[in-house]
Amino acid sequence: MHLKKLSFLAILLLSLGLTGCGSDNLDTVSSNNSDSTGDSSGDNADDSSGDSSGDTTYTASGNFTPKIIQRGQTFTFNYYLDKTPDAAIIYDIDIVGTAIQGASEDYTLDGSASTLTFAKGSTTTSLTIITYQKDDVYDARTLSLTFTGNTGEPATINLLISGNVYLNDTGITNYSDGSSFDIQTQANDKYMQQDAAYGLDIIINSAATEPDTGDSKDDTKQLYKNAFDVNQNDSEYKGKAGFRFVKIANNGMPVVAGTTNYDTPFVQNSTNYECVTDEVTGLTWQVKGPQNIITHEAKSAASEPDVYTMADEDNYKAANFQYPWMPSALGTAGDGWFLGLNDATLDEGAEEGQHYANQACGYPTEGRNNGQPLYCSTGSYTDEVNRLGACGKTNWVVPSVEQLRSLLDYNDVIDYSTVTGTNEHALDDSFFDCKNTSNCVIAKNYTNQCFFVVDGNGDAVLDINGNPSTSCVLLESDDPEPVYWTSNQVKGSEQLAWCVNLQTGSVNTCHKREYHRVLVVSSNVPTEFFTPVTTSDDSAE
Repeated sequence: MHLKKLSFLAILLLSLGLTGCGSDNLDTVSSNNSDSTGDSSGDNADDSSGDSSGDTTYTASGNFTPKIIQRGQTFTFNYYLDKTPDAAIIYDIDIVGTAIQGASEDYTLDGSASTLTFAKGSTTTSLTIITYQKDDVYDARTLSLTFTGNTGEPATINLLISGNVYLNDTGITNYSDGSSFDIQTQANDKYMQQDAAYGLDIIINSAATEPDTGDSKDDTKQLYKNAFDVNQNDSEYKGKAGFRFVKIANNGMPVVAGTTNYDTPFVQNSTNYECVTDEVTGLTWQVKGPQNIITHEAKSAASEPDVYTMADEDNYKAANFQYPWMPSALGTAGDGWFLGLNDATLDEGAEEGQHYANQACGYPTEGRNNGQPLYCSTGSYTDEVNRLGACGKTNWVVPSVEQLRSLLDYNDVIDYSTVTGTNEHALDDSFFDCKNTSNCVIAKNYTNQCFFVVDGNGDAVLDINGNPSTSCVLLESDDPEPVYWTSNQVKGSEQLAWCVNLQTGSVNTCHKREYHRVLVVSSNVPTEFFTPVTTSDDSAE
């Protein structure tokens, strides 16, 4: 597969499932260059005839919807006054963001970099931003311009200058003759047009065989992997084939990847991580936690509410937890399903913390999502991850189909339908193995069912404290196929969304009320660019 570089806008719209970034409403800012006390409320004025006698307060307006600028393109911001000025009107410009100004950097501004001026007699002005190609820039960079006049509230436009966005390769480094799929080398150019001869896998993987025809290894490539990057026992290990993964601690800092244990307090070892950053796509993924057993507490009467507790109150991201599909605050709009977390148990006097779980999932007891409703759903899960600020990020979303598929190593994709009890999957175990707990992406489902102990007459047996005695049994169910949700809905069918099987690599349709697992993803796109759409038809075909 050839290495491809796509425009950031195309990737953003495809991968994040966005059809727009906010509304087209015009925000306003007022400017007064005299001692007049005219109206500066910020409301747009209909009169632009030039009659400014007795009122020298001007209202300026423009489209302040967040914008994405593809690197190498030009963007012009237009500003308008409500009436013709009889003198020059000057707005100060405050510039912040990660983008660097300069002709050899990310962008330049035409005219002054510190002011925006309406000439005498003119009701329009503009500011042009020129962006530049830079081969060494992965990530998108932010640029915020705030316009401030003498009166009124400042107005800010948020811009995003794209990075160089790449797609992951498939992970396939073997050739096939139609019956065998693990041929390591080409035979007299017989397999020269196959995937293993092209793309990141061959370019950067030193273990790959140099092809007779196809791409060649090139250590000048930006994403080239050296001998340390491909050594699983080295702290610089990046993953299999052409993948480039980095482990991230919950504080947002990278940690070593290798299996070597480090005794120094200045280095976090490979087990202390909560997320994984993909250096090729620029996406960060929250990894799953180990299995977490949910206990259904015994009831003394059928009228009492069901109460569930988690064995580990902090492990809300357990791999065995499953959710129906639901939109999140930063994600796709649309109809969905959820299962409540037994809020009524608080009113019944249940102990604190017992209402943060049901038979399918659970959440941390601390914080209660800032008082907002908390459900067993992909939407509530994503909102909670953002509230907790996992790995220092607050723009987590359910991934699109293409984002989730980008993690699959198709060299490990096999049809396991005839294999019983397998825990194999197509993600890199070195990074998505629940911190050295093997293969917990496919952890089994566990519940702890409790019952009253009764005597021969059917009466409850009391313990030494006079309370009904209970007996609990751990129930282990066969692990369903490791199906994970995506944010993409099925066009024309509001009850369905797309899901991905991490064993077979297949993309299927799932009913939104089905229970499946979820990996959430974060990009370097700020939250203001995630304004949800207002229609439920945010879909993928």
